[in-house]
Amino acid sequence: MVPWLLEHQGASVAEVTERFGLSRDALARDLDVLGYCGLPGYGGGDLIEASLVGDRVVVRMADFFRRPLRLSVREAVTLLLAARAFAGVEGLPESEPLRSAVATLEGLLGGEARVAMDVGLPVAGVAEHAGDAAAGAAWIASLRAAVTDGNVVRLTYRSASKGEHTERDVEPWALSGVGGAWYLQGWCRLARGPRDFRLDRVRDLVVTPERVTAERPGEVAAPAYQPSPEDTEVVLRLAPHAWWVAEQLVVDTVTEQRGWRWVTFRTPALAWVERLVLGLGPDAVRVVSPPELDDGVRALARRALARYDPGEGTDPGDAKPGD
Repeated sequence: MVPWLLEHQGASVAEVTERFGLSRDALARDLDVLGYCGLPGYGGGDLIEASLVGDRVVVRMADFFRRPLRLSVREAVTLLLAARAFAGVEGLPESEPLRSAVATLEGLLGGEARVAMDVGLPVAGVAEHAGDAAAGAAWIASLRAAVTDGNVVRLTYRSASKGEHTERDVEPWALSGVGGAWYLQGWCRLARGPRDFRLDRVRDLVVTPERVTAERPGEVAAPAYQPSPEDTEVVLRLAPHAWWVAEQLVVDTVTEQRGWRWVTFRTPALAWVERLVLGLGPDAVRVVSPPELDDGVRALARRALARYDPGEGTDPGDAKPGD
């Protein structure tokens, strides 16, 4: 939005909101956030000035957006991986322009991109996010039509927290891309309330002829976990190489002491936290509270170890793959 505003100084609020699909309140919030952005140093002369003057939008102190963007090989490969994941989605109006952009980017990178991907250049989780997005991309075209036409969709959905599958009818409101993943937002009849569903966890989807009945909110908030008073409070102690965990969670507090970080957050289910702790290992994370989480991790570890024990009187070579 910023480069466009620099080229259209004094554009009317109506013009900006129509151009970027925003409400007036959302535009005001974005401009407020923009006032805290700028170049390192972040002093008075480094921050962007954004304001509403009457019914006009004015942006100053952002001339660095006018300069052509220069990507490092790592940044370009990261962008290329994500773009390829989405360009393969058929039936979307954006697919063909995106494929054209991918081809252009590959041409500009030349052999550097091929070499970078062949040697496994680290891209800080973008490959994983691109995989998540691609895994759910098969449902996007159908869901877009359902949102536009107002048809109820029937999902077979896997809960990440409980590890169980449920079938539920959802009245769709919107599709949103957040953090490298696609979400369906709508009214869940099973839960009798608004819910967000990650598309890579949808195992089956059917668009029904039934029409939606729940009133759609005027503005659908971006998907985000909202802790409730009934949720369990968890405190983990993280070693430096596991500090990234705090960046992936909605946390209440983070404190640092003697090279470790204490992270406090809340969750409606401990099962996924048990898997997280076990996967990281004792050198990376320690459970501070609650005690039942520690007990759950130990029980999960025992069950995992038992799968590698073929049992008394059974030849280990007879064990089936995955046992």
